[in-house]
Amino acid sequence: MAFRTLGVIYGDIGTSPLYVFTAIFPEPPEDSRDILGTCSLIIWSLTIVPMIKYIFIVLRADDNGQGGTFALYSLLYRHSGLSVHDDERPDDLTIVNYDTTSTHSIEEPQNFIRRHKFVQKFLTIVVLFGASLIMSDGLLTPAISVISAVEGIAVPAPSTQGAIVYISCAILIVLFMAQKFGTNKVGGAFAPIVFLWFIAIASIGIWNISFYPQIFKAFNPYYIFDYFIRTKGVGFESLGGVLLAITGVEALYADLGHFNRVSIQLSFPLIVYPSLVLAYLGQAARLTLDNTLISNTFYNTVPSNGFIYWTTFVLATLATIIASQAMISATFSLISQAMQLDSFPRVKIIHTSRKVEGQIYIPEINYILMVAIVLVCFAFRASAKLTIAYGVAVASVMFLTTILLSIALHVVWKLPAIVSILFFLVFGMVDMAFLSSTLLKVQNGGWFTLTFGVVLGSIMLLWRWGTNLKYQHEINSRSTFENIFVDPDEKSREQKLESFVIEDSTKNDDIIIRKSISSSEPSINQRKGELQLLKNGFQVNRLPGIGMFYNGSGFGVPLTFKHFVQHFPAVPQTLIFISIRHIAIPYVGEDDRLIVKKVRNFNGCYRVTARYGYMEDVSQGQEFIKKMIEEIRKIDLDYEILNLKHVTYILGRQSIQPKSNAFFGKKVCINFYTFLENISRQIYGNWNIPIDDVVDVGMKIAV
Repeated sequence: MAFRTLGVIYGDIGTSPLYVFTAIFPEPPEDSRDILGTCSLIIWSLTIVPMIKYIFIVLRADDNGQGGTFALYSLLYRHSGLSVHDDERPDDLTIVNYDTTSTHSIEEPQNFIRRHKFVQKFLTIVVLFGASLIMSDGLLTPAISVISAVEGIAVPAPSTQGAIVYISCAILIVLFMAQKFGTNKVGGAFAPIVFLWFIAIASIGIWNISFYPQIFKAFNPYYIFDYFIRTKGVGFESLGGVLLAITGVEALYADLGHFNRVSIQLSFPLIVYPSLVLAYLGQAARLTLDNTLISNTFYNTVPSNGFIYWTTFVLATLATIIASQAMISATFSLISQAMQLDSFPRVKIIHTSRKVEGQIYIPEINYILMVAIVLVCFAFRASAKLTIAYGVAVASVMFLTTILLSIALHVVWKLPAIVSILFFLVFGMVDMAFLSSTLLKVQNGGWFTLTFGVVLGSIMLLWRWGTNLKYQHEINSRSTFENIFVDPDEKSREQKLESFVIEDSTKNDDIIIRKSISSSEPSINQRKGELQLLKNGFQVNRLPGIGMFYNGSGFGVPLTFKHFVQHFPAVPQTLIFISIRHIAIPYVGEDDRLIVKKVRNFNGCYRVTARYGYMEDVSQGQEFIKKMIEEIRKIDLDYEILNLKHVTYILGRQSIQPKSNAFFGKKVCINFYTFLENISRQIYGNWNIPIDDVVDVGMKIAV
């Protein structure tokens, strides 16, 4: 498994030697000590950030085996006794299949996250903004990786310089067009290719070091301080280029669910770290002897032997394609997780593998990414220009992870607050140094990543806000069965009372008998438990089959049912008021999937809650229906169904519109949310239900 991690996790950080030194030095360095200082910076950055911070600390913050910003968000919320939604659902915190579920209870002191709404909103903003920056990273990784690899053509053949962008775009287009076939088709070849790539760069590094063995002095951190003291501001700005040596560290954490912690902790220090260190030492050794090689450091330091050079070129191109594939797949996964948390407009999700649940394909996002990346390639045209925009996303996500993990150390692991503070000060200082350096170059290209992240993060926050508005309206407008139908228990008591009064007030046995028969033997249409409208006394007819009325709030009677039954007093024999609930764990076991309750003594009426983790897809097809019927029969032994196959799914199409007196900003936000809602897919589009069995009940909400 440690070997397999090479093909998924390390494509990004493993291809960094293609462009790091070229990004650090736009012009050939005049002082060889600068090369030694930057090489030392690269080595110690690889040691402090990926090795110490991520491999030995961050990876331990797993959420039932899953990693990434959403996993940290889940951990913090669950261990604070909160739901990922605005409402509190304490039953979600005690799922039996999840061993590390928080034992938080109301008797325990509430931590600062639970006490302060501001902190909860802050965490939501941090997580969504972090996810949007990772997606912007996914936008730039394919462009910079493939272009930097293809630039190797121009070293032996300078006349091909103008064709680099076109060749890169052609490779990327083919890569995106192949996404619909799924990564499982070529996944088996990923690990061996990347392994050969690491062997190649390590071997080339050793060969280059042989020209200048004194480069091993770079392990001494003294040369870092010497570099900063001598170069001052220029040295600080070069941190943006050094940062590129550790790009892909978020993949170590985000892809944790595909493997396990131990496999990643083995592969990085045993294969990845030494290969990268040797590669950078070798490049620094050659640059010390000839600073003109800086124009394309990697390919200029590859042996000129034709076979070795072109083999390395092919491996580099394949490795960058794999790195691009990993980021594209990660983008799909992030969007899927955001959708499950009501934080992204609904899009179509296609599963490309029957064996690996996480392998998905999102057509709309795929083609949007393809067009955007091609435009990025033509806009920047060279890897050196792309590296400026690239660093902002990486540094920002690293810093946001440090913030979240600092809080998790105290809230989740129950360590003293001083430990959290020290962790934040040490690693936050490192992250802020990198971030500050990249922000200095915002006007030269960094604005692109920052703008993309802010726009995407704003869309995610707006979608979550609009969805919660509809959810709160449903809660505030909720009704109960007792407000719609005559209570069968109350009706039965009234009938008994009526019979008793007549018996007590008259001596006419005939009347007593007639009243007793009327009370104790109701007609078929009025037998106990049947539905009778409270408003007008109409008897509600029952039709064969199952009616699934979806309830966003999970409380009371869905608005869709109230509208439906008041206009059409005929409902299916089995009424299911179902709520789809996404909770803050990756997966929910089948034993914990359903919560089924009977609605008072009303015949064939049940409340069902279906719970799904943020890594799962909602499934409401035939298998789900069978499972639900089994659960109903466990709590209602008298239950029988006339037609299991006839299932009708009744969903509400609630659209929000601003009130006439709403302020301008709110009107703009609501109108934009409505626009997003109109162009997004239906909520049940990925639910595996027959579209012909769906009934939409439309309602407008003024907010």
